[in-house]
Amino acid sequence: MGLWVGLCWCLVGSSLAWAQSSDRPPLVAVRALGPVAPEYLRMACRNLLETYPVRCEVRSPHAWQDVSSAWNERRDQLDARVTLENFFRNRLGDDAVVELTITNWDIYEDRKPFVFGLASLTDRVAIVSLHRIDGSSSRIAARLGKLVRHEVGHAFGLHHHADETCVMRQDPTVASLDTAPTALCTACHTRLEQQANALGQPGQIALDRARGHLVRGETEAAREELVRTLWAGHRDPDLLDAFAVAFFEAEHFNEAISVLTFVAEQYPTRPRTRANLGLAYQMRGDQGDIARAIEQFHEALKLRPRWVLVQMHLDSLMHATPARAQGPANEPD
Repeated sequence: MGLWVGLCWCLVGSSLAWAQSSDRPPLVAVRALGPVAPEYLRMACRNLLETYPVRCEVRSPHAWQDVSSAWNERRDQLDARVTLENFFRNRLGDDAVVELTITNWDIYEDRKPFVFGLASLTDRVAIVSLHRIDGSSSRIAARLGKLVRHEVGHAFGLHHHADETCVMRQDPTVASLDTAPTALCTACHTRLEQQANALGQPGQIALDRARGHLVRGETEAAREELVRTLWAGHRDPDLLDAFAVAFFEAEHFNEAISVLTFVAEQYPTRPRTRANLGLAYQMRGDQGDIARAIEQFHEALKLRPRWVLVQMHLDSLMHATPARAQGPANEPD
């Protein structure tokens, strides 16, 4: 099975790679949790607008019931991971790619006494706590700016970076935070621009949420995101391919096949769609699926004759498949 898995990753690649130039930067929504001075919310937005290719709006605060399950009475702290899970469930609106929450409450992560902030790279929600960054107004502003840029960087898909000149480095103490840089390094800045461009595309928010539901085993909710996307008229073939990949990776092959079949019918000259459809048939493995997979790989090679990886995979598949099981798959022209 190793060969086809390797091929799968080469074919589907990153769902962000397809995005064309976006005329409208992605939106970050900033919200309060508990009593937070409005100037800190505005400050968070200003930091992002000054440094990242985004739009930013301050929006209505979270209700206590949104996070009450995350409160640890013994520690008198908020469990940051449970809080982010609750934020995923209670996103406000359908237009913000990233949702950043500012709170005065102390927050922690398992096996850590506290954290300044936490973010989900996949759900694109983040939280920053003001609890441990007190001091003069200027010092709070400097610390908050670094934390906001760091956690929103994570929400846009950036990982921790060992570069000491990058705001994505790890700073576990206030003293370390005070010496931290305020900007991304060149590599992280390039990556964030690519991510922001991709995430600003129509339908990307629904795709992200569908992925989040699939990771949680919520297939029906993921299907609903796909249906809403189609009803909204977002039928870009690359976006739909990315939806299919999300279902494929969650091993919901019927849904992946349905989406890829639709794309192949509407856009019959896309070799990647054909190759992905072949992989989905192969992985599902129902009666007749190997023949269907072979047919789709042939179609991909007709459209892109010198696609070496697909040809190698097809040769291996046909060698391993008895002739009687290959069915009516056509030879390439």
